[in-house]
Amino acid sequence: MKYLSACIAATLMAAGLTGSGPGFAAAEPVSEPGQTRYSLVNGCYRIETPDGPLVPEAGPYRMRATTLGEYLLYGRNHEVLDASAGSIHPAKKPSATAVWRVDGSGTGGFTLTNEATETSTPAVFVQDTGCADFPEAQIGATGTPGPSVGADGSIVGTIDTHLHLSAYEFMGGNFHCGRPWHPYGVTYALPDCAYRTGTNGTVANFIDFGEPTHAYDTRGWPSFRDWPKPSMLTTEGTYWTSVARAWKAGLRVITVDLVDNESLCTMMTDRRNPCDDMASARIQVESMRALQDYIDAQAGGPGQGFFRIVTEPAEARRVAASGKLAVVLGMELSDPMGCGVFLGQPKCTTADVDRWLVELRNLGVSSFFPIHKFDNAFGGTTMHGDVTGLLVNAGNFMQTGTFWNVQPCQGDEHDRTQLSVPIAGHINQFLSKLTGPLIGGAPLPLYPEGPHCNALGLTDLGRYLINKMIDQGFLIEIDHMSEAMADEVMSIIEQRGYPGVLSSHGWDSKRTDERIYAVGGLVTPSAGSPSGFVDKWRKARAANGSTDGFGFGFGSDMNGISRQGGPVGPGLVHYPFTSHDGAVTFDRESWGDRTFDINTDGTATYGTYADWLEAVRILGGQEMMNDVFHGAEVYLRLWEQSRR
Repeated sequence: MKYLSACIAATLMAAGLTGSGPGFAAAEPVSEPGQTRYSLVNGCYRIETPDGPLVPEAGPYRMRATTLGEYLLYGRNHEVLDASAGSIHPAKKPSATAVWRVDGSGTGGFTLTNEATETSTPAVFVQDTGCADFPEAQIGATGTPGPSVGADGSIVGTIDTHLHLSAYEFMGGNFHCGRPWHPYGVTYALPDCAYRTGTNGTVANFIDFGEPTHAYDTRGWPSFRDWPKPSMLTTEGTYWTSVARAWKAGLRVITVDLVDNESLCTMMTDRRNPCDDMASARIQVESMRALQDYIDAQAGGPGQGFFRIVTEPAEARRVAASGKLAVVLGMELSDPMGCGVFLGQPKCTTADVDRWLVELRNLGVSSFFPIHKFDNAFGGTTMHGDVTGLLVNAGNFMQTGTFWNVQPCQGDEHDRTQLSVPIAGHINQFLSKLTGPLIGGAPLPLYPEGPHCNALGLTDLGRYLINKMIDQGFLIEIDHMSEAMADEVMSIIEQRGYPGVLSSHGWDSKRTDERIYAVGGLVTPSAGSPSGFVDKWRKARAANGSTDGFGFGFGSDMNGISRQGGPVGPGLVHYPFTSHDGAVTFDRESWGDRTFDINTDGTATYGTYADWLEAVRILGGQEMMNDVFHGAEVYLRLWEQSRR
């Protein structure tokens, strides 16, 4: 690499800052011995080089990490230092030429490198004042959680078993608006959603508003007038500072479910990612590890952040016990492992299943759904109901060659009820236009009056998969299976005495829940409203409270095209409030100009799950909080037992 000397000298000469005299230190500046390439983060510095201070007229500089050891140099005029076009100069917007890598240490000396232009220089970072603050969302909480271990040695913390933190990559990567982080900061992570055009925009409007076109304020940072909110299902709710707020409130374990749907992806006219479920899963794993690095960078170095991806139960227990957040990788795909089906013929073999299970373990996936929205080579789906069911059934036809085989139910339990009367008006026109090309002009089916059941149960290949998951200690997600499939899967689990089974967000039946509890598994309903969640807890405790070590958790399903809890009503939650352990005080969370209050905004962001938990405490009382803060422990125990 060539040195920046020529660029720096040219910049200084142009500014009339070369030579000696006033403004230049008599002694050569020296780095502080305690400084590291990571500890510079968010500090305010004058940057000295062998040719003088680095663009002093734009400094001093706020060191904003883009990842571990790499920074934007954010000047006092809210510009970044850029090395393009043969000179170093302030720029309004960051780009690859505005990212600077720092190597070395305060003891041995630092090197500042702009990789995009292949230039570098020795540098000394001298603490200074007067830096501009880099834009960032505000957690609205003070205090730091301590170790999360009770007197009996168990983990004291909550668990969210179903979160789609990586969903910004799904359906081609340009469908979901926003992302949990961006190397260039919040203004890029939470943008204006007006960029969604074509079917990306029409499908988003249909999901968010129930109609293909809808006028709303698409702007993100800093105004956020019309999003995020509980009913907006295609915009970002899990920005990383929001996850930090939920962690500070006691969240100790989450399952991040990698998610995608090939058929819905192919409907998108604007894509940057492939419409292959397993390719998408790989991308999403990489994105979560990049997020971990980003959070570490903001905290001062590798391993310093609160967000820790784990692949073994013992590792998860250590992380949670230390007071950090154990992040388990799960998977919720319609064609997991490429095991789709077409006209009844599976697209994979037992050898494919064996190969994919090895790769999933190598990727760090510990838990997954054998089935999601569509029938596949493992069995039948519980289907999706109402108008959305028409869209999903069209995708099922596209992916499998058939619509769902809906039949009268054989027992008391049933799957999601399908429409039995035609949909009229603009909704029908929209669905016909969107799904027509996908299903070759075939009419969307209408079924007799419900209740309805998908006739497809567990296939032979599905039996092979379930037994292999048990053999290898994968956690089995029962949700989304047809009642017929779930019944057969639970029979295998019962016969083998396997506790590693979960219903993580309520897409199963009451009877299946009872069987999960009986084998030592865990049932965590969808979070929903605080009052609804309290009711679910009361019913679960009444039916299963005698179970040794009963614990309770929730599945937020945030970013998973799932509604969140609405406003709780005026005056229920009073700000400020304190965390369960008393270590953290919470005021309202804010993103730019928008401040969130659960009384009026509901669970609009993942950070408001801290406020949601306070509402649960008020409505459910101490006994419920004891169970909710025992949820992470129960999950870890069943995971440990599944690996024995």
